[in-house]
Amino acid sequence: MRRTIWTAVFLGLTAIVLGLEIWASADSNPDTVPWTDYITAHLPGEVTAAAIGALSAWLAVHFFRRYRRPNPPPDQE
Repeated sequence: MRRTIWTAVFLGLTAIVLGLEIWASADSNPDTVPWTDYITAHLPGEVTAAAIGALSAWLAVHFFRRYRRPNPPPDQE
């Protein structure tokens, strides 16, 4: 039950954040600012590039390790 709640909250928040970012980038109102604009205004490009590189490397390793693990039956998670 606890894992189900965690999964629902995590996926729900992820969907909300992605939806708001897509909405902000497509909105024609000049008062709506997407996160991309905040990031490029307040962080140097080198820092952003390093963060993107680190996150990409971590994500690749994360999925590689997860796919190598055997999948337990759904009722044993």
